[in-house]
Amino acid sequence: MDSTSAELPVPDYVAELDKPLKGLKIGVAKEYFGEGLEQETRKAIEAAIQKLASIGCEIVEVSLPHTKYAIPAYYLVATAEASSNLARFDGVRYAFRASGIRSLSEMYRRTRDQGFGAEVKRRIMLGTYALSAGYYDAYYLKAQRVRTLLTRDFEEAFKKVDAIVGPTCPTPAFKLGEKVDDPLAMYLADIYTVTANLAGIPGISIPVGASKENLPIGMQIFGKHFAESTILRVANAYEKAS
Repeated sequence: MDSTSAELPVPDYVAELDKPLKGLKIGVAKEYFGEGLEQETRKAIEAAIQKLASIGCEIVEVSLPHTKYAIPAYYLVATAEASSNLARFDGVRYAFRASGIRSLSEMYRRTRDQGFGAEVKRRIMLGTYALSAGYYDAYYLKAQRVRTLLTRDFEEAFKKVDAIVGPTCPTPAFKLGEKVDDPLAMYLADIYTVTANLAGIPGISIPVGASKENLPIGMQIFGKHFAESTILRVANAYEKAS
């Protein structure tokens, strides 16, 4: 019921699950199987795609040519939005307020220092920089243009297919805290997922295997705008077949 909600009827997702997948076209983007994808993950995803084919899906190769620009575009748009949206959390009206304050400026500083973690502060700093005078056109505006190109890639692909599948991450799941001190490595791990965020399409990630260290490997399924029922059907059918 807010300004970001779409006024569309919500399907009965449970009832939709029982529809057969026979004839459903599943797209496989060649850009998702290039450099950086670990062999173990590739094999698990390829086996999952063959499983979908065995239960009646038609596998179609598609192209998302601007995928390589997804990470820089996403981390400019996302940090800029974080900088703007989190400005309201200053201790005045919303959420946390630091205690023992003696002035308005101290309340702002201490509330935001104590209330935000390292990653949130990092994103606010990057976003504020990208939106600052002299850098807006060079960074944020250009990222929004790339976002439009990524959206068009998906629109073209979905003219041929009903859903798109690919890896969730270039590697099996990494251990808790393993990359916490390397934010760049964490950001690069998002290469396959941020495209859906930029294009505004629904996606779901399901487990399709495990590594030699018994860490899960995920496959994601993308659908057209508001086609959540389709990706839930594909995910449900795969899990039943597996």
